[in-house]
Amino acid sequence: MQTETQEIAKGITASAVRQFLTVNPEFFNQHDDLLQRLRIPHHTGAAVSLVEKQVSSLRNKCATLEHSLRDLISVARDNEELHQRLHRLIQDIISSRSLDGVFALTRDNLQTNFNAENVHFVVITGESTADIELPDHREIPANDPGLELFADVFKKRETQCGELTEQQQSVLFGSDEVEVGSAAIIPLYHDGQIGMVVLTSKDETRFTSGKGVMFLNQLGEVLSRRVYSLL
Repeated sequence: MQTETQEIAKGITASAVRQFLTVNPEFFNQHDDLLQRLRIPHHTGAAVSLVEKQVSSLRNKCATLEHSLRDLISVARDNEELHQRLHRLIQDIISSRSLDGVFALTRDNLQTNFNAENVHFVVITGESTADIELPDHREIPANDPGLELFADVFKKRETQCGELTEQQQSVLFGSDEVEVGSAAIIPLYHDGQIGMVVLTSKDETRFTSGKGVMFLNQLGEVLSRRVYSLL
């Protein structure tokens, strides 16, 4: 586009531009966006005039705002795509008739559409789940003192991102060797503690504290109700 504009400009003389502006004195009023791109020196000798300084500052602010707007549009587009993927996953979870199906769907979608390296399921067992055959996951008794390490997660009922302590890894993964640089813990809670969905990555920056977790929180709420109904 810029090259095409330059080619067109080669055929226009300064005299032609002057004549056009003379005949159309309201041109810049009708196209004031062009004024932000023009550079009109204000001669004051060796010094820089206040007017020229203000114009330069406004031009820089305008460029910064344009970049910010493009970034916001890009983020909004990514969030819309993420919301659509989450919506389809939630529909599949609601339609699933078994825990095995719920866990399999969730794992596949989080790995395929949400860039999770590994997805682990932890179910907190008690009297109501003692005789139920559960799919591939890790079970932790409700009276296990290790659950105290996750008390804050269940208290806030929000996804927690960051590094895991050795004690937390021992409770979540037992003797399994899992290389964890960072993790996101989604609490499953409905009329009590149900379990956790743990997303792990070897990358220490993948799940960092302070990252937005709105979509994971929404997923956790749906999973909590669905898992509870199946248990």
